[in-house]
Amino acid sequence: MATQDISTIIAAALAGNAPPASKEFVAAKMMGGTAASSLFAHPADKGTGIKVLGYDPELDEPQDLGIEIAVADEGATVAGTGPLEEGAVKAINLLPGYRAARRAEGLVIETDGATTFDPDDVAAIIEQWLTRKYGITQFAVRLIFGPPGGRSVFLRDLRGQAYAVHQQRAMSNEQ
Repeated sequence: MATQDISTIIAAALAGNAPPASKEFVAAKMMGGTAASSLFAHPADKGTGIKVLGYDPELDEPQDLGIEIAVADEGATVAGTGPLEEGAVKAINLLPGYRAARRAEGLVIETDGATTFDPDDVAAIIEQWLTRKYGITQFAVRLIFGPPGGRSVFLRDLRGQAYAVHQQRAMSNEQ
């Protein structure tokens, strides 16, 4: 999908012309949704832009997937970055033929039979949506894929970070 198509999708969604949220289809491909998968946003300076690492389009089984949104905007807090996680899910659901949902600390992304999963499109729509919807400017979006079965030490560490951020956010909401 071209960057301009993603911009058009986002502009339509911001204008209230988003496609219906409920997408009924039988998933042809699934990413994430595994015990080693994670999705989290937190204050951290890890540069800007998007990065996709480790995606293997040849695998038929779901790859582990970690999505990190590192926000370096001044005043970013653990509590304040929480809505960006749901924003990322909403952004992915704007892509035609995609369906995303939270699962525990992680996320599952499914595509229909007519759609080829493209991790660069997923990263790009998250980045553009968070910029336009939430006004953040200094942040990085990283999608890290690993082999199925929790064999990636990096993804296990990322999931641990996600768990710690979510626990910290829950504790600050209780006070």
